[in-house]
Amino acid sequence: MKLHITPEDLLNLSDSQKLNLRDMWMPEVNTLVMAKICRDVINDEYDTIVFVIGEVIVDEDRGNLILRKYKLLDESFYEDNRNFFENENEPECVENEEDFEFEYAEPEQYFSKEDCLPLPGIGQLIEMLNRAKYGQDGFDIYIPPVRRMVGDKGYSVVNRNEHEFTEDELCDSLWKALIEYF
Repeated sequence: MKLHITPEDLLNLSDSQKLNLRDMWMPEVNTLVMAKICRDVINDEYDTIVFVIGEVIVDEDRGNLILRKYKLLDESFYEDNRNFFENENEPECVENEEDFEFEYAEPEQYFSKEDCLPLPGIGQLIEMLNRAKYGQDGFDIYIPPVRRMVGDKGYSVVNRNEHEFTEDELCDSLWKALIEYF
């Protein structure tokens, strides 16, 4: 059973749909998120990373939200950076700039909400549809029987206006209904 939307689902959205989703979304701790990060400025290449929100910080000066990536520091972190911790007062310098290699590195652990999109799960999708007043009088979710007969439909989301979205996965049905709302 598919529990969350995939990054590919988000990448297929139009710019206006992404904007609507971002406006509807209120970040919370332990939420799965996708961020686009620039890999090559010259060629305008981007990568996507998926992470879990560890903390939501309100930037009062700018009026936006900062999302901190959930990260555990364990012994391997100390072992990998032992040189830094033991020689804190002696910064490592590069003697010749030509010897310095520029490598792609994942950004730090802080991201702006404007650079992220949620990867909602089934419960979050139902909550978003409810908040958006999808199907003014409500909507129904149909779950097929375990033993399907020939002609049985998959998971369906139906509103009172008879808009029906049927997919093999409940998560996909809810996602299609939410996207149609945008």
